[in-house]
Amino acid sequence: MVNLTLNQITRAMKGYDPIKLTEKMESIVVDGNKRKYAKLSRPLRFYGGTTSAVEVGCNLRCKFCFSDKPVFRPQSTGKFYTPQQVFDALTKGAKRYGHKLISASASEGTLGRQHLFELLDLVEQSEYIYILETNGMTLGNDKAFAEKLAPYKNLHVRVSIKGTSQEEYHKLTDAIPESYELPFRALKHLIDAGVSCNACVMISFSDEKGIRKVERKLFETHPGLLKSLEKERITPFPKVAQRLAKNGLKPNSIAFKGNVVNL
Repeated sequence: MVNLTLNQITRAMKGYDPIKLTEKMESIVVDGNKRKYAKLSRPLRFYGGTTSAVEVGCNLRCKFCFSDKPVFRPQSTGKFYTPQQVFDALTKGAKRYGHKLISASASEGTLGRQHLFELLDLVEQSEYIYILETNGMTLGNDKAFAEKLAPYKNLHVRVSIKGTSQEEYHKLTDAIPESYELPFRALKHLIDAGVSCNACVMISFSDEKGIRKVERKLFETHPGLLKSLEKERITPFPKVAQRLAKNGLKPNSIAFKGNVVNL
């Protein structure tokens, strides 16, 4: 029989720590300056057209996540690539599709800092803008990390916030509730450092009161965040629907064929 202390039991009930999960994921998906990717180039419609790679490995376990194997099976998914290989594939795709924006998505963009900075060095010498997709955990936890992004002018950071309160965030991710504050800190760190950024909030499981609350919180972080705020809703892909049903989650609204559907 395993004897657990009260603190261990309390931590287990509260959830996992995304910062500790970051370390675990990096041990799986990072090898020196290489990082795992499931795909190096695909066209997306976002921001008027983006060429994006599919990263492997995330430090959150969102119950509404559209990504599958890259997040939930990182050990057996993808291959390791150098920053140069990723950059070459992204720019080749961008030229083909006529895109000026490139990115990596479907997982957490800040895993593997050496890989990220070397990739950004390459982007900085190009005509492209790199969209760094992040949940803000690592950038909120480490101000110096955000400050190191300041020299990059061909960079925009999109910080995704999972829900409109600590309680909602914990329900959606199982992470410790207090880590909900990290993306707000990330936004402040980025703005203070002069890094181009915006916030995106998942509101499929929120009511109007919650949405107004998170808008106030963003305004208090920096008033300009409301002008560029994205309100995100889930798209009920089959894997997403299965994951929601398994966890007993019912959205209040979804995105379907470009429209908002209230349920």
